[in-house]
Amino acid sequence: MNKKGFTLVEILAVIVILGLLAVIAVPSAIGISDNIKKNMYCDKVDMLLTDAERWGEAHRSELKTADVCYKELSIDDLIKAGITKKEENRVGIENPYTGDDMEGKIGVYLKNNRAYAFYIESDSTLKDACNSDDIRVCNDNESERQNGQIVCVKRPSRAC
Repeated sequence: MNKKGFTLVEILAVIVILGLLAVIAVPSAIGISDNIKKNMYCDKVDMLLTDAERWGEAHRSELKTADVCYKELSIDDLIKAGITKKEENRVGIENPYTGDDMEGKIGVYLKNNRAYAFYIESDSTLKDACNSDDIRVCNDNESERQNGQIVCVKRPSRAC
């Protein structure tokens, strides 16, 4: 007797195998996607910091006369100055995590006659780090905040 088709057991076995493959593949795909977004975000922040340092080099006198130890710039300030280019069909720079424009401020300061920049993602300020008119750059494994106070700044790298 020749019957065409699959038995119920064969179909269930295929479904179980496909389910196991999905359980393995989906988290990996999500992890890869998150890593790509993180790398894009870090690259954009790094680009903004480089642009802010270029702005600082061109505006040294403004940084020297500031009555605080650093000058806060917005991403929009850098775009208006012509240093940062806005992304196509956007008002500013896209945040890969949210799809909205990136927000936050960039602090620019002079140290050893060179402009440096750091990214302030939230509303926090670095007044605590400015006690001696000098902003200290964090050591490799040091946290920016200690006991709730900002004690140093980090420039994000690939591992931001």
